[in-house]
Amino acid sequence: MDSLVVLVLCLSCLLLLSLWRQRSGRGKFPPGPTPLPVIGNILKIGIKDVSKSLTN
Repeated sequence: MDSLVVLVLCLSCLLLLSLWRQRSGRGKFPPGPTPLPVIGNILKIGIKDVSKSLTN
C-alpha cells in the first residue's frame, strides 16, 4: 500500500511539473507553423536535402 501511495505522489508531481514547464515556456519563442494531426510538420521537410531541412 505504501508503494502505491509513493507511486501516485511521484506521478502527480511529474504531471504538475510538466504542466508548469509547458505553460512557462510559451512566451519565449514566436509561434511556429500549425502542425497537422498525427504527421505533424513532416510535410515541411525538404526531400532533396533532409539534413539541411532538419537544421533549419
